[in-house]
Amino acid sequence: MLSSIQKLGIVILVASCIGGAANLFNPQPSMAQEKEEAKPEEGKRPPVCQGNPPTGRVKCNYEGADNYEGDFVNGLPDGTGVYVYGNGDRYEGQFRKGVPNGRGTFIFKDDARYTGVFQDGTMKSGTVVFPNGERYVGDFAVVINIQTKVVSSQPQGQGQFFYANGDRYEGLFFAGAPFGPGVLVRADGTRCSGQFFNSELDASVSCTFPNGTRYEGELRKGVPHGVGTMIDASGRRFPGVFRNGKFGLS
Repeated sequence: MLSSIQKLGIVILVASCIGGAANLFNPQPSMAQEKEEAKPEEGKRPPVCQGNPPTGRVKCNYEGADNYEGDFVNGLPDGTGVYVYGNGDRYEGQFRKGVPNGRGTFIFKDDARYTGVFQDGTMKSGTVVFPNGERYVGDFAVVINIQTKVVSSQPQGQGQFFYANGDRYEGLFFAGAPFGPGVLVRADGTRCSGQFFNSELDASVSCTFPNGTRYEGELRKGVPHGVGTMIDASGRRFPGVFRNGKFGLS
């Protein structure tokens, strides 16, 4: 059975870590700044920097064991640089006014990684590669969880998810899950196109199998389940109720 596309939930962690970086970057002045408004937030120490702050190439250590090496402008990362988190995660790429802007790569300590375009600290488009080899390629948008109020970058718009077993889903995503027109292509050549509803690949589709048989109806977890019709290679139709990919069985 297909592995769950819910693994895209790791993207929430990307946004969370990037947001943490932004919170560190923005209030932190360099050690060389002397203006009153450049004082760090109460309870936070300023970064300890070597190089040419407040504008130039620097190496800085932040509270929490985070380190940054790269370009500084007015005491903030701006240009190209590397930000290494105390937990082992890492961002490499372009910054503007203290947050990721432009092309970059966020690498998790478990080897998952996002490579693509950032805008104001959030992902806009690119590729997420998971440790098991599965990957998502496509667009992202900022999503606010109504219950938790957590703001994150999630797959939204046109995208593709490639499974480790060779299957793939291509189509529309909304709030991190398939939702809208799409195509599920199995490694054996089976092709199902139609309307997908969620990360479990529930759908209303038309499928074509390698042996010429077709299926029109409902999918649950990517297999025929619910009301549908099987059509053999000669055109004979067998309508009925399917359960877990099998006809007429509970």
